[in-house]
Amino acid sequence: MICNKKNIAILVFALSQEEEIKRKPFLKNSSLQSDLTSRTITLVKKTGLDYFVYNEQQQSGTGFGERFSNAISDIYKKGYHAVITLGNDTPNLSKTHLLKAVEAIQKGHSAIGPSYDGGFYLLGIHKETFHKKEFAQFSWNTSNVRNELYAYLQSYNRSFSQLDFLYDLDHFSDITNIYKTLPFLLKKLRSVLQRIFQKREKTTSSGQILLLHISLKIYYNKGSPHLIY
Repeated sequence: MICNKKNIAILVFALSQEEEIKRKPFLKNSSLQSDLTSRTITLVKKTGLDYFVYNEQQQSGTGFGERFSNAISDIYKKGYHAVITLGNDTPNLSKTHLLKAVEAIQKGHSAIGPSYDGGFYLLGIHKETFHKKEFAQFSWNTSNVRNELYAYLQSYNRSFSQLDFLYDLDHFSDITNIYKTLPFLLKKLRSVLQRIFQKREKTTSSGQILLLHISLKIYYNKGSPHLIY
């Protein structure tokens, strides 16, 4: 189904800073989580689309899959024909990624922003392609979930546009990968990542510190999106 922009909504599905720190202790005493949430919402606003933020206060269900599926279903119940979902833990997310997802949705395709850990940081999906019970049964929070999503879309003959691969911030080890790919313009996020890294140095061996310092000085670009059938 081809959508116009007024029929597309963005769902920011993420935990609050307090709850996120419980899951990611390395973020303790850091402003990174709130900075990322603020930046994500700023990017979302630039698309001009309606958006909704679902943290643990708005989420309902017993597991991630059920909570995620319920949240997407809630957006459809508001009258939207397509939903673009994303979290708040992808520092390299840009307005370009969001606009490419919108473009794919408008052309009748789904959109997937793959993450390097086997999951995805963005999903754009039409109402007629979303089947709540089936969706909730994916192997969420595993490295298999993106492949399951690919198979799911293919089973409904739904083509999808694949965006850049990006890193999610799930573990301390992700900091170096994110830092070395983070644009220089994002000075605040880079500064916060450096402070987290420096705190961890105190409990890291000198050899590991050297490798981390080297990795924090490496930068590279990613490829462009492509369409998969």
